[in-house]
Amino acid sequence: MAKSAVQKAKLLHIYKMLYENTDENHVMTVNDIIRQLASVGINAERKSIYDDIKVLNELGCDIIGVKSKTYGYYMASREFQIPELKLIIDALVAARFLTEKKTKELIDGLCNLASQHQKKELVRNTGVYSKAKSKNENVYYNIDSINEAISKNAKIRFSYFDYDIDKNKVYRGVKGKYKVSPYALIWEDECYYLVCYYERYNVTQFKVDKMESIEILKEKIDMDKKEEFDLVTYTKPMFNMFKGEPVKAEIIFDMSLLNVVFDRFGLDITVYPVGKNKFKAFLNVSISPTFIAWLFTFGDKAQLVAPQNLVDEIKSTLNSLNKTYGC
Repeated sequence: MAKSAVQKAKLLHIYKMLYENTDENHVMTVNDIIRQLASVGINAERKSIYDDIKVLNELGCDIIGVKSKTYGYYMASREFQIPELKLIIDALVAARFLTEKKTKELIDGLCNLASQHQKKELVRNTGVYSKAKSKNENVYYNIDSINEAISKNAKIRFSYFDYDIDKNKVYRGVKGKYKVSPYALIWEDECYYLVCYYERYNVTQFKVDKMESIEILKEKIDMDKKEEFDLVTYTKPMFNMFKGEPVKAEIIFDMSLLNVVFDRFGLDITVYPVGKNKFKAFLNVSISPTFIAWLFTFGDKAQLVAPQNLVDEIKSTLNSLNKTYGC
């Protein structure tokens, strides 16, 4: 091997060993580096190692030398710091639209951005897949195809399915006959949804993990309709992506629920105190089973007072529950 090629290989090996084996708690001495280079057939002198580390730092690496019992070096900066990697990994574990297999593959890839010592810590501290995960191995590629179609302003065609009691796929309508104009991908309730224009329902949404055989079409979307669409206005009133009639709800809550309401709706909602221990909130919501179920979780600490059609809907739901459970 030519001398210049050996030098390039030596630089790459030093970078790789420092990246994989060192962090602020684990350093490599010059002797450690020389031994590892020798194990791959590269002979090096101490002075050349100092020069190589200097060159790597000049190229943008952040290799720091520290002295404790001995003088050693470690890779100080990486694409992601450990707390950042932990946040991303936790999000992957919680993501129900990803299969267990894909979750593990992505976590393994992220862990390779840390040192071997940090990787062990990340893997050890990663929560188990306690929540139901998707069984659709193609969801990862679905997201890629949808993103490509959105960037091209192209329509897509796909199949959409549910599961029957025997956990077999049951396709809605004729297989492969959904043709839509994709507007956006959104993350809600630990799942991805495609928000799109579909002639039958106008603007609607589909769960990405229940989509199959996505085909990007040459046909372009109607840009006038897309420009009229506002994603925030569309999604803000929804509860867990359930559509319904949008209304301005007036609800009296126990004061203990103030921050629960702020966490769900944000700080831009209108609230004011009612007596000493209650407050009234004015909320833009959609009339849906998920909103009603959310309200029921608070029992007598939440009272809907308007609009009347939503009050009637809640009374009807309560009557049905009374009949079901013989109350």
